[in-house]
Amino acid sequence: MLKTPQPRPKRGQGLGPARAAANGRRIGTRQWQPGEPCIPLDLGRTLNHAIIRQVRSPGSHPGLRLTEEDLHLQVRSRQSRRLVVFVIDTSDSMGDGPTARISAALGASIALAANSYLNRDQVCLVTFRDREAQIVVPPTNSVTKLRQQLQSLPIGGATPLAAGLKKARQLILQARIKSPAVEPLMVLLSDGEATVALENGGDPTEEVLSIARQMHQEKIRALIIDTNASYNHLSLMPRLAQALGSVYQQIHELRSGEVLQLIEGSGPLPTS
Repeated sequence: MLKTPQPRPKRGQGLGPARAAANGRRIGTRQWQPGEPCIPLDLGRTLNHAIIRQVRSPGSHPGLRLTEEDLHLQVRSRQSRRLVVFVIDTSDSMGDGPTARISAALGASIALAANSYLNRDQVCLVTFRDREAQIVVPPTNSVTKLRQQLQSLPIGGATPLAAGLKKARQLILQARIKSPAVEPLMVLLSDGEATVALENGGDPTEEVLSIARQMHQEKIRALIIDTNASYNHLSLMPRLAQALGSVYQQIHELRSGEVLQLIEGSGPLPTS
């Protein structure tokens, strides 16, 4: 029986790396290197290599005998965890209009959250109103928590859009530190009527665009959903999407297939 050296895990590490190596989609095979675990073993490739080696070796022993050079491992892609950060405007202006913008925004959020559950994504919820933003639901695997909070959000006050972006950015950067493989996606739903600055005397619009450009440099993907009923090229939302280098879509034009395509990461949506 072939025995290969198995490196002992350091105290407190357990078998985490070995288990992680067996996860993900198989994308190929490679030869085993001395000193590493034989996980995950590519049995078919290993046996095939042993058979060919023995056939080509004159005077080989009868029966199949494995050697270290026969060992081959499966190569698997690492499965990154996606974090979908919902950033929702709950200011007074979101309650305006014949269809109440907040109702449409919450409906879209619940639909996106359901899709995130099916993909085993983590989700979280940031809201902004009056003069501040807050994390209503920290990153979680429970879409039920998100759905419950979405159905009971208070509405009213001014629109601190810059505070909402700043809070989302902080949350995403913290998540990246905790798990470098995380793939964050910010989903912002707002009418873009920024009325509150972060700094006294500051320009709310310039603050929003400045944070957006910073997030773009940090490669934070985003989906910008404009809850206004009609497109206005002077509106802040298209400019915000441009600064983020992200997708802009009006809520009444959203089609579920396109949204799911973006969430799945298979390509950008067409811009309006």
